[in-house]
Amino acid sequence: VWIAASTHAGEDEQVLRAHARLRAQSPSLLLVLVPRHPERFDAVAALVGREGMRCARRSRGEVVDADTAVYLADTMGELALLYATADLAFVGGSFSGTGGHNLLEPAALALPLLSGPSLYNFQQASDALRANGALQVVADDAQLARAVAALLADAGARTAAGRQGQAFVAANRGALARTLAALAPLLPARTP
Repeated sequence: VWIAASTHAGEDEQVLRAHARLRAQSPSLLLVLVPRHPERFDAVAALVGREGMRCARRSRGEVVDADTAVYLADTMGELALLYATADLAFVGGSFSGTGGHNLLEPAALALPLLSGPSLYNFQQASDALRANGALQVVADDAQLARAVAALLADAGARTAAGRQGQAFVAANRGALARTLAALAPLLPARTP
């Protein structure tokens, strides 16, 4: 199972092309597809159908079976749960030029990370995750398919990348407490 989360228009097509390539080699592979905006849920479901893939929709309680290619997560507020079902994560907003989305949530769950090149919204975190081996940046659907296939074929590489991401998140916890401590001398004294 792999997840493509927070996808935008134009990215779903690339993810589905990658998934079609992957299923040609691994017919039981399941993609959990999570569009970023709820107004796109029906359009993405239609797109999956046009691509000739069987889709189960979470909002309808449809069950995944051996013939299901895509599980469309067309609900809100469940991304952490959905990440926890996957073996690796592609984080969207990164093929569309949107600047990427939060990589830390799947990293905290020890998922190996994949992303497109547009990461300016999370540049510092993405640079650090890439440098420590937790994140691979891919340019297009062909590279995405190759990266997913390589990670799925190598449990050791998946585990190592996932642990690196999880360690990065753990090492950077506590920002709020440090910020409040730094601001304390600048704030007026509080009386009980």
